[in-house]
Amino acid sequence: MKRKFLLGLLTSLLLIGNGSLADETSIDDFAFLAGFWRGTGFGGQSEEVWMPPANGPMFGIFSQYNDGELVFTEFMEITQEDGEFLLRLKHFNPDFCGWEEKTDYVTFRLESVSENMAAFSGLSYLVNDRRELTISLRMRQGDGSISTEQFNFSRVDL
Repeated sequence: MKRKFLLGLLTSLLLIGNGSLADETSIDDFAFLAGFWRGTGFGGQSEEVWMPPANGPMFGIFSQYNDGELVFTEFMEITQEDGEFLLRLKHFNPDFCGWEEKTDYVTFRLESVSENMAAFSGLSYLVNDRRELTISLRMRQGDGSISTEQFNFSRVDL
């Protein structure tokens, strides 16, 4: 009898611990990203702005400049869809022509989130001391190899 009780208790605890990430996560868990960030990446100057979460999703914009010239921009969204959190983005040329087809975007699925870090499949954000943001982006190269580009940002006061 005692063994059955312990086995039942252990099974219940395991089931509680195996809740889905989306069940334990809310859009407010990404609020640590909100703000204006400026730094380096892709051999140039990068800027990223995240608006605070509001009414479900969270939106951001990224700009890449090399030698003072705009190379590309991105429009980003963190949202919950079909029970999971996603970061979706679209790339744009300097003339605002999109890279992806009209209804397509690049999608990164959430793997984990904490008070200062969000890891998506291939893309992670880490905020240190609320003033420094490090972004790591894993990219597949033409030869099939994978490289990681790191962006180092500092918060810019508005």
